[in-house]
Amino acid sequence: MTVGLMIGIDIGGTKTLMIVTDRNGAILAQQKQPTIQAEQPSTFFTLLFEQVDQLLATIDRTIIDVEGIGMGLPGAVNIETGVITHIPALPLDGVSLLEQIQPFYDGALYLDNDVNVAALGEHWQGAGIGKKHLIMLTVGTGIGGAVILHHQLFRGADYTAGEVSYLVVDHQPEQVSSATANSHEFGRFESHASGTGIGVYARQWLTEHRADHTHPIVEHAGGQIEQVNAVDVLRLAQAGHPDAQQIMTVPIDYMAAGIANMISLLNPECVVIGGGVADSSYYIEQLHQRIGHFTPIQTQLVPAVLGNTAGALGAVYGVLHHPLAIYKHSR
Repeated sequence: MTVGLMIGIDIGGTKTLMIVTDRNGAILAQQKQPTIQAEQPSTFFTLLFEQVDQLLATIDRTIIDVEGIGMGLPGAVNIETGVITHIPALPLDGVSLLEQIQPFYDGALYLDNDVNVAALGEHWQGAGIGKKHLIMLTVGTGIGGAVILHHQLFRGADYTAGEVSYLVVDHQPEQVSSATANSHEFGRFESHASGTGIGVYARQWLTEHRADHTHPIVEHAGGQIEQVNAVDVLRLAQAGHPDAQQIMTVPIDYMAAGIANMISLLNPECVVIGGGVADSSYYIEQLHQRIGHFTPIQTQLVPAVLGNTAGALGAVYGVLHHPLAIYKHSR
């Protein structure tokens, strides 16, 4: 007999967040651990469900008390078959998640892309509450996207809608064809506007301007230009440092152009920005101003508010409210 417990699992390339909630999404227990590194899918899920059991034990419950499990993963999940593809970060490409999970859990399941579940989380309990149409972007090492239309996720023909990293925001055909030839490489949008892209451009700018270890940005990174990253630049831009703000103009322009394209195509009520950049009010303000230079269509631009729990909460929401992506087995 279940007691209405839900589990949400947000599996990232490096970290995994797992929560136990009630049916309203109130978090009863949670744990964050390094993402399991395993060569075989069977080993991966054996270890994952050991973690599930450990978390449930902290509130004196077992898997039999769980009504449903939602899971977000960094790949494209076919919600009809449960097969995942486009997942270079983990050894699960082409794997049937259903077959792997069934030995450990036979209740209701929701399986989806990690940014999709983050969008559901923000739509349910965060920055997108009450919004009928929204776009979710997560900006970190790369850039991920998800689209909600009429309160429903839009997944596309092969479940890859929202793969915004390959948006073309400049026109250099040779570089575009080179970048897209290998799906493991950054897309053009991602290479310019992600946290990684900010770091690359910052190091290039500092080198060209002959900055040394005394420059505030370099000093913030421990005195070495090669260690400068997006966090260093964003923190100093937020504090008003002119060089940091100058550096940020280029990646912000690329991001604004990409978002303006999305707004012009989909006309969402809001665009929710998650990831580390969402903590910078300077970034959000500058981005909002620049978007207006590319499109006259008015859209709210808001930072995500749920932090690292968005994906796990969205996975719980999915298993509660998205029956097309739920697989029920006899218990």
